[in-house]
Parts: sequence; structure tokens; C-alpha cells
Amino acid sequence: MRPIPRGTAEAIIEAGHPVLAFLNTVSDDGKTRRHDTFETGEDLLSHLRLCGLNGAADTRAAGQLHALMALREAAYAVLSALAAGRRPPHEDRLAVETAIKSAMQDATLDMNAGRPAWRAGPMGGLHDHVALAIADFMLGDTLARLRECRRCTHLFLDHGRGTGRRWCSMARCGNRAKAQGFRDRRRAGV
Repeated sequence: MRPIPRGTAEAIIEAGHPVLAFLNTVSDDGKTRRHDTFETGEDLLSHLRLCGLNGAADTRAAGQLHALMALREAAYAVLSALAAGRRPPHEDRLAVETAIKSAMQDATLDMNAGRPAWRAGPMGGLHDHVALAIADFMLGDTLARLRECRRCTHLFLDHGRGTGRRWCSMARCGNRAKAQGFRDRRRAGV
């Protein structure tokens, strides 16, 4: 078995929700979303298991990984738009809706700690499990706290008071932004 991807626990804590930790499996510093934080489907599967998104399916199959990445990007586009107060792109909204509807066809209703939640059925794999987790997140009460990092594309839940967080994490983007601000002020002679 491959080692657990570095920083998985920190990613879950910083994002504030397992679905957001899945959507944040990109490592580029800008707003491009071109580079993944994992090398193989097995690495992604380890990350998802640590996030609590345990599906029965194996992500080694190229089609499964491709479908999971398409769902990740569509869900990111929808949630990013919601975080910014914009209307989600139509195509991405339809892709997320289709994935959730497909997963719901075989899902079962589970009473977990007194709170009803949909669980992927016996025929549903990892894709269905993730789709249902996305639906649960979108219908939950934390969506109002959803923010996107000013420096990268990572999404997170802001639980602070006041103006709130501006970066996904101080270690990843906050320190860089503050250092850049210091250099800019120094160049300007302020």
C-alpha cells in the first residue's frame, strides 16, 4: 500500500469539511487548478478514506478516476460560484445534479446520530459516495460560511468572527500574501 498523501489531516482541518478537502486536491498556487496533489488513483483513494469519504470502489480504473475528477471540477465550479455570490455555471450545475440524481437511485436513508443522511447503496461506488457527500454538504447549514482563498482555488469554511479568513491556510497562502504585501510596500517606499 502506498503512503498516505502528506498533509491530508491538515487539509481536512483547514478546509473544514471532507468534501472541501476533496475539492482542494489541487496543488498549484494560482487559480489554474492544473496540478493534482496525488500521483495515482490509489493516492487519491487513501486521501478520500482519511477524509471519511469511504467508497467501495477502487479508483485505479482510468474511467473511475476520470469521472471522479470531472465531478470534482464541476462541484468546485458550483461551490466557488456560491461562495462568491454568483450563479453557478449551467453545465457544471447540471453535471453535479446528474451525479447526485444517479447516486440517489440506489441510495439508502441512514439515521446517523439522529440526523438522516443518504448513503451509497450496494451498487454505488466511490463516485456515488462522493456525490451524496456533496449533496449533503450543499444542503447543510454550513454553506453560508463557504469561502474561496484569495490566492489559490482552495475552498474552506470560515468559522471566525469579524472580517474572516482570506486564505485557505496561513502556511499555504497567507504567509506568501503577507510577504508579497511587505515587498510591495517596501518598493513603494511606504
